Amino acid sequence: MGWISGLPRLLAAMLTPAAVLAASLAVGAAAPPAGKMAAPASGKAASTTSAKTPATPGGKVMPPASAKSKANGGKSPPPKTKPKQKPGEVMELDWSDLLPENERSHYSASAPPPQHGPLGEGGPPAVQKLTTTFNEDVADIVIRMPGFLVPIGTVRNGSITEFLLVPYVGACIHVPPPPPNQMVYVTSASGIDADAIHEAYWVTGKMRIENRTTALGTAAYAVTATKVERYEY
Repeated sequence: MGWISGLPRLLAAMLTPAAVLAASLAVGAAAPPAGKMAAPASGKAASTTSAKTPATPGGKVMPPASAKSKANGGKSPPPKTKPKQKPGEVMELDWSDLLPENERSHYSASAPPPQHGPLGEGGPPAVQKLTTTFNEDVADIVIRMPGFLVPIGTVRNGSITEFLLVPYVGACIHVPPPPPNQMVYVTSASGIDADAIHEAYWVTGKMRIENRTTALGTAAYAVTATKVERYEY
């Protein structure tokens, strides 16, 4: 029975390490003071940045869209407006100005090579490459731009009053017509001498974005000319 009398001391020796371990765990699991967050088990501090907040390169955090909206009073930024033309002002345009801004890097002032079929000069005219783009910023602006004339309609009293203004000579015949955003349909009350249509001219008038289809091609712009004067080289 001697081993029975020593049992309480043996059990006490076995339980002591477990009790110490339990006590240490209880201390480590103590709740953090009010208003503070316990550190994660890895020992690293928890991030207070929302996982949904986008970050820019370099670690800078972008504010959420709602914050930007509140900073601007909840209003969207005002749209860009086209600058108004002053009375009497005339804007001088180049042909590249008729293209949308994202197409100007591909602009070429050179005429494409002529196209002749088996019939040569007696063959049909070259086919125009159609487009639907234009520069809306030139609408309702009084402009002055140079170009060559391609008469349309009939000659009256030795002059033409209706023509296409194009960037290179010979367009719309065997040289492919320019795309619509490189053609301007022009009417002139004073008319142009039919014998001088191979010269280059300055055309002045209010520009309109207006689709005009003729037998020689389609123009995306139209001008009622207030002045047509010969271009001086």
